[in-house]
Amino acid sequence: MPRSGLALTIGFAAEAVREGSPLIHCVAPRAATSFVADVLHGAGARSVVTGTSPDALAAALSADAVMLDLGTIVSEWSDAVNPTAAQLRASGTPWVLDATPLGRESLRPDRVRGLLGHRPSVVRASGAEIDNVRIEYIDGALALGEAEIRVLAGGTEVAVLPGSEMLAQIPGVRAAVSALMAACATATGPLEAALAGAAWLALAAERAEGNSKGPASFRIALVDSLWTVRGDEIAEYLDV
Repeated sequence: MPRSGLALTIGFAAEAVREGSPLIHCVAPRAATSFVADVLHGAGARSVVTGTSPDALAAALSADAVMLDLGTIVSEWSDAVNPTAAQLRASGTPWVLDATPLGRESLRPDRVRGLLGHRPSVVRASGAEIDNVRIEYIDGALALGEAEIRVLAGGTEVAVLPGSEMLAQIPGVRAAVSALMAACATATGPLEAALAGAAWLALAAERAEGNSKGPASFRIALVDSLWTVRGDEIAEYLDV
């Protein structure tokens, strides 16, 4: 896709989230639950943030998009995880796999391979391998990095600036970015969704920093900034 077309699609995706209010089901760390919900609602989406119980995962099947945090899944593994991912793929529901380890905990290779086999729309990871398992993203996009994110898909690679340094003071930012990617995936393809989600939070964070005095006020200003950022501004921020 030409860069001009990519920019238009990214802008459209963000506006579609705000206008359509998609329901995003997130399996996220407990410490991130509140911030993930705030970010999704600040962007105009709706949220359900749960653990990995069978009932919670069954509820994910009725969402418009799903974000699964692999670190949380590994620490709270349920036999319902893989069947849920398989049903998401079968139904065409977009889903994001955040494959960043939780602290120093190892991610079991068999579980990594199993979930990657269900072909998430976007895979987020620190590097191109997870515990010696190489990430394949034939049908989706790969978003690499923690602060500055590189998004790769179909031979295209675009870097997203890290936003404000204040983001490091807020727990749950990684999961929140993945949740935004899932929200944007309800309106566009994997590459555009990954870019829109990452850039949306980064741009909002830059604006929020100027209206805050510390972590608490920054968090509030960030949610407000997510609400006001326009789709065309996100595309311009990416310079695509």
